[in-house]
Amino acid sequence: MSTPPPSPYQPQQGQPGQVPPPPPAYGQQPAQPGQQQWGYGAPAAPQGPSGETPKNFFAALFDWKFHTLITPKLVSWVYLAVMILSALYWLFLVFAGFATEPAVGVLVLLVGPVVLLVSLAFFRMTLEFYFALVRMSDDIHRSQGLPRS
Repeated sequence: MSTPPPSPYQPQQGQPGQVPPPPPAYGQQPAQPGQQQWGYGAPAAPQGPSGETPKNFFAALFDWKFHTLITPKLVSWVYLAVMILSALYWLFLVFAGFATEPAVGVLVLLVGPVVLLVSLAFFRMTLEFYFALVRMSDDIHRSQGLPRS
């Protein structure tokens, strides 16, 4: 009868007090010697379909064959713009409400932040959906080695 292999969480002989790192996650290959195991280092720049580095914003904006994705670059700026414009719109409604009737102003002042947060949450979820869709498409194309055309 053979002995079972040692547990990866128990220190092995000759290494008192040291616990080896946990096994790799499902679907990952174990790290090779000399290779970073947990990805704490700076990630490499993503490569385009033919191995070139990504284009700048304006070059990607006018890429007529859609080889460079612009959605990941725009999502954070669009969300920031919507947050600022929504807050300014709420402030406009507060001032307009107080100008027409104080009760309307108080109502907008109290209910407005809740409506603002709920609408921002839904807009954020929509942006995350589109961003995830673009990332999935990019991952599928990269895994199959297909250009985005």
